Amino acid sequence: AMAQDEPITLRMAYWGESEAPGLGAWLEESAEMYKAEHPNIADIELVLLEGEAIYPTFLAQAAAGNPPDIQFLWGGVLGLEQAWAGNIRPISDFWSEEELRHIYCPTRAEGYWNGKQYILPLYMDAWLMAYNKDIFKEAGLDPEKPPIYWDEFVAALEKIRDAGYIGTYMGLKDGYMAAWIPSLLGMDYYTSITDEHMAVIGEESLTEKKHAYWWTLWKELLDKQLVNDDLGSITIGEGQDLFLQGKVGIGMSIQPLITSWMRQMGEDKIGVMLSPKMRDALPDGMADELPVPGADIAIPTAAAHPEEAADFLKFILINPERVNAMFQQTGAFPGSDQLDISSVTLPTDKQMYQWIQERPGYTYNYNYPGDFETSLYTIGQRFVAGELTPEQAAQEYEAAAAKWRENNPQGVENFKIWIDKPLVCPYQ
Repeated sequence: AMAQDEPITLRMAYWGESEAPGLGAWLEESAEMYKAEHPNIADIELVLLEGEAIYPTFLAQAAAGNPPDIQFLWGGVLGLEQAWAGNIRPISDFWSEEELRHIYCPTRAEGYWNGKQYILPLYMDAWLMAYNKDIFKEAGLDPEKPPIYWDEFVAALEKIRDAGYIGTYMGLKDGYMAAWIPSLLGMDYYTSITDEHMAVIGEESLTEKKHAYWWTLWKELLDKQLVNDDLGSITIGEGQDLFLQGKVGIGMSIQPLITSWMRQMGEDKIGVMLSPKMRDALPDGMADELPVPGADIAIPTAAAHPEEAADFLKFILINPERVNAMFQQTGAFPGSDQLDISSVTLPTDKQMYQWIQERPGYTYNYNYPGDFETSLYTIGQRFVAGELTPEQAAQEYEAAAAKWRENNPQGVENFKIWIDKPLVCPYQ
């Protein structure tokens, strides 16, 4: 490490408290412990960002040459675009391959580009569904046998609706949910994530069935009134609150949020299920995989103290005591292999952890550029307002993709490097 005359202050900008409650307290505790062991660190400033402020704040700070030492980003291409723009530097400059191998491979692969690791998961964000067992019983459904196939899923939601509850919640006001739908329901006809990549670079069209069928599924949920009728005027967080209030049968969700729901509603009240799949889904494809993206962090290129930042990241991400404390305090699964499995005691947590171990996969919305995401927000909002058919929505989405390719030739080239030189999983 560099010789330091004056003790330094590290700055970290993070997000995740709404998704993994207790994350901030865990970071504060980690900072205190780290400072006690490292006299050269005078302070670690932790700044909690609002979701929509993450990128504007970082881009402004990076442009001014004064970013934090550790920056929260969304993962995959949504984070790697910051590497391509020169705003973040490789963490692999400071971590050994041996250290990096403690991070789950598919999660790590989404932040790996051209032989270097730019992004690491602060915690894991496995995408799946939770269901209210009491509502299942009331609707005449078996709380120990959640639906597996799409037609069973729709039938279950109809029974839940008929029992006086919301089938599944949606909130499109802030747009995010439009990216959740394909992430949970849109990969049944993909052999591997390469299929999605082919649509990003324009080798295939987002109007083809395998890329567009999920718009039809979404329409079915709307037409059959299996969602809350105010979905256009509430945020995704307000939708999630409806589940917490016991008003929703099945909720599209992510692991840390589900664990926090269990801790609030009672562990016997909630079951977990993988996303429902089409009966003709590809048998050895992505339909049975669990997307395991990370809620991610990176080191900005203009960080004042990159070495110390990288060392603090080792302390919070692969130090066994901190890794286990994260799960205990937040309910979020860490992105590393240092979790003591015996501490995962709730049956629902055990089930989620087992799925993460056995069938980890890639996530839809980390495998496209940020412009795809923001275009989906608007298209999704118009779609739920009844302004677009599934076919029209898919055409608009393809048009947005074509526009990105036209405006970002270098982005397309960078994306192709990502496809051609992936991190190979599982580790060999």
